[in-house]
Amino acid sequence: MNRLILAASAGALLATACASYPKPTDRLISSQASLRGAEEAGAPAHPQASLHMKLAQEEVNKAKALIDDGENERADYMLMRAKADADIALALARTNKSLAVQQQVQEKAANSP
Repeated sequence: MNRLILAASAGALLATACASYPKPTDRLISSQASLRGAEEAGAPAHPQASLHMKLAQEEVNKAKALIDDGENERADYMLMRAKADADIALALARTNKSLAVQQQVQEKAANSP
């Protein structure tokens, strides 16, 4: 009898420990928003930023497939990578815009009397 109770308790504990990982919907939304931000900032026009955008999009697509397969934890990690790549694309796009503005200002200053 004690063995039965012990086995049932161990089974319940194991079931709790192996509970399914929740779908990473918040992280998916966040990654997609970062991708949109990078696109709006002009990332596709800059080679390095564009590369990170493409990586992020591929990672989002892989994560969606993992979610469909019930691999939510792996999908969550893939979405972390996607968000990081999208954020890098956004930062590179903003940096390139800033450098272009800086160059224009310097040219104007050099050409003014």
